[in-house]
Amino acid sequence: MASSSSNQPPITPEKQIIGLHSDMDPNSPVLDDIECTPDTKSKMRSLKRKASQLSEQDTPTTTAPWLNFRFAVVKNELELRQSQLQALMESKADIMTDGTPKSEWLAQVKKDEKGLQAELNVLLANRKIIEGDMNDTVTVGSPGELANAYIQELRASLAAASSDKKGYPGQKQPRLDRRAFAAKVMDYLSCLMEVRTETSKDNMKWCNIMGYWLGPSSVKCAHIIPFSWDTKELAYLFGSDEPPLTSPRNGLSMQAKLEEAFDNCRIVIVPDGTVESVPTKWRVRVLNPAIMNNTFFTDMAATTDHKDWKFKDIDDRPLSFNNSNRPARRYLYLRYTLAWLHAEDKNWPGFKEKVPPGTVWASPNKPDGYLRKSFLLELGKRTGDKLPQDLISAGVFEDPKSSSPVADEVSATRVTEYAQGHLEGKRDPKGDDDEEDDDDDEDDEEEEE
Repeated sequence: MASSSSNQPPITPEKQIIGLHSDMDPNSPVLDDIECTPDTKSKMRSLKRKASQLSEQDTPTTTAPWLNFRFAVVKNELELRQSQLQALMESKADIMTDGTPKSEWLAQVKKDEKGLQAELNVLLANRKIIEGDMNDTVTVGSPGELANAYIQELRASLAAASSDKKGYPGQKQPRLDRRAFAAKVMDYLSCLMEVRTETSKDNMKWCNIMGYWLGPSSVKCAHIIPFSWDTKELAYLFGSDEPPLTSPRNGLSMQAKLEEAFDNCRIVIVPDGTVESVPTKWRVRVLNPAIMNNTFFTDMAATTDHKDWKFKDIDDRPLSFNNSNRPARRYLYLRYTLAWLHAEDKNWPGFKEKVPPGTVWASPNKPDGYLRKSFLLELGKRTGDKLPQDLISAGVFEDPKSSSPVADEVSATRVTEYAQGHLEGKRDPKGDDDEEDDDDDEDDEEEEE
């Protein structure tokens, strides 16, 4: 997949992701010398010629064409591995021409086939999501930059696909290893720092909202979309076969009380409407004015610029990141939609002016939108037509081929139930693998007004 103009080396994400490391190269002439049937030999030669032709093409420098090109490369390589396996099985020789046992070549080619098949499955299932997430990082760039962004998204999708999703007793929801998820988010966003002294060592965690390092017990990993929503209905909403909610792009690092407020839709994360940037700049807005003067954190260690942090101190505050990685816009867009409905239901004054949907979510980098339009319209109906039209038009896509009135109705019903249940305190069930051992979030000291 090298570009003749940029001299980029061949990109083999399947080897980097699956961890295939071997001196045996499945494109080696050794496999060309296998004694097999004429049909198999002819097919291998044809596929190798196509691979050579693809490698001589200039690699695209924009996301969508790059993904199309990568799909063609992966599909051809997968078919080549399958024909090589067929040739090896047809061969009667036990030792290859390089002196290596045939069994070792069989094992290596099977590993390559597994990696390529896994990558192809991800491209088929989550192409739209991958393209959107890559655009969050780089919209136009060198083949190497696009490849790095792609490898990052491929790694997240493969990790999500292999996550343990055992059901709770009597429930259909999958179980999330919260510790593992939190560790992935902290690593992805560079929010964990080890502090050593002569006598001890400790970890500090970064709060993406406050923009400071805090003690580890003061910071939690916030799930943007609860993991228990990881269903076929949510996949339909995003336009993919499997939304990887276990991806680190579905998390943020927040001070514990801020995580609670975010979870209860009292604060919301929005794009900075004043600038279109890659990566996206984000801000936090407080939706419930009744909590503005509430103290959520007292800095006894004097490591920040406040002693008593109130919600008014973080209202309209830009989020602070330690690297170029960001949460996925599609998750924050859905969270924003649910927060809007919650604020409308609570009749919180002034929230519409603080988070105008058409202004903050419209983006030239996201012409295809985030959520399925037919679904969002159905969701609006089921919540009393409270969703503004400029919110719907700013972040949706239309796909008549895969949309259906029945699917829209079922998905809207389920997601509405999830949202209402979540806001009523029905959180993901907890277990021994929780990130924290504390009880469910407690109510704020002051009731919502």
